[in-house]
Amino acid sequence: MIRDEIHSGCILSTLTVKGATFQILERPWLDNRPKVSCIPAGVYEATFLERSSSGKYKNVYWLQDVPDRTGILIHNGNIVTHTQGCLLIGDRRGWLSGKPAVLNSRSALHVFTELLNREPLRLTIQGEH
Repeated sequence: MIRDEIHSGCILSTLTVKGATFQILERPWLDNRPKVSCIPAGVYEATFLERSSSGKYKNVYWLQDVPDRTGILIHNGNIVTHTQGCLLIGDRRGWLSGKPAVLNSRSALHVFTELLNREPLRLTIQGEH
């Protein structure tokens, strides 16, 4: 995953997996503070979960060993207010209500999980925050 578009209110990235390209939206860098900041660049192991611990999200990936953070998921959502520090996945970038967004999020998450066959993932996050 390469962070390639930094806005004051969010970060957009390109994620390539098995030849498929996805778009990721995160919150901006706010010193890695839980629920309001993107996570540090690095390498993370992620496992598939049929349901998040809160039960709110289905068929997600959970990033483990994120420094000073817990509960970081790759899940569906479109704009920065749809995340509390997690990574939102879409199949393209766009704008919703005048804000940067990732679009077709539910279908992108489905394609992503099917492409990975729900197997564990090693995610490398590159780029400034």
